[in-house]
Amino acid sequence: MSVLDAFFTKLWQQYSVISPQAVDIHQLFESRGEELVNDHVAFRTFADSHIGIDILEYEILALGYRHLDSYQFDVKKLDARCYVHDKSPTKIFISELRWQSLSETSQAIIQDIIEQVKATLKSPLLEQSSKGLSPLLSAGRLWLLPSYTDYQTLLAESEYAAWLSVWGLRANHFTLFVNHLKSSPELSQVVALLQQEGYQLNDAGGLIKGTPSDLLIQASTMADTCMVDFKDAGEQVISSCYYEFAQRFNQENGDLYQGFVPMSADKIFESTNMKSILSSGTSDDKS
Repeated sequence: MSVLDAFFTKLWQQYSVISPQAVDIHQLFESRGEELVNDHVAFRTFADSHIGIDILEYEILALGYRHLDSYQFDVKKLDARCYVHDKSPTKIFISELRWQSLSETSQAIIQDIIEQVKATLKSPLLEQSSKGLSPLLSAGRLWLLPSYTDYQTLLAESEYAAWLSVWGLRANHFTLFVNHLKSSPELSQVVALLQQEGYQLNDAGGLIKGTPSDLLIQASTMADTCMVDFKDAGEQVISSCYYEFAQRFNQENGDLYQGFVPMSADKIFESTNMKSILSSGTSDDKS
């Protein structure tokens, strides 16, 4: 197994434990004779920290990736970068939170997390990263689980921050590359199938985000949920990870578009929004 294959295998193992719907969806398409291809995998992190994008980029480049483009999400206070690999169809999308733009209360919670990261990472681990082992991107939570009170404080201001405070560094989602499907090569067909199977889909900005003129259209499930045991509140339901679906179109030069559409990506971030999950979910939904 190559270093790159081992990297994605570990990410998928972590991801599938807290996103069982992704495993079920895989099995659904495999039962239809499909060989699934992953379009991209995404990560969340904190800016201005030992796990900021500038640090994690060392690991991404060591895996053979190169930077393609950068994006900003001002409302959500995020910056992001996209990386592509000449020998793999799987792109890497990584975003970071401008946490110093949040309220003083939220900043204090995140500052404590960042101080714990510093203590945990006694060395930057860049030597290991240069060998392609990527210890940080799959490191999980490098700090103590926050209190439920702190989680709720973050949730009220930044759902992104709340999610990250619980789950840490791991694949936030994998993405089925619809172009490679034979039985349902159109995203609209995939969405119809998922609805038929009872999956709860992200409808922020419409079930399908973007148009063919954007060269990328996307859809996603709403995240699975997990019970997390907080010291100050016992077990509480928390959103985990979701599964995305992407269909890409050719540019004028005939090459398939490889980037992302910020307006659509902004809506995809809503896939882990607990309020949306609880308000639109039913007992029959597979979420």
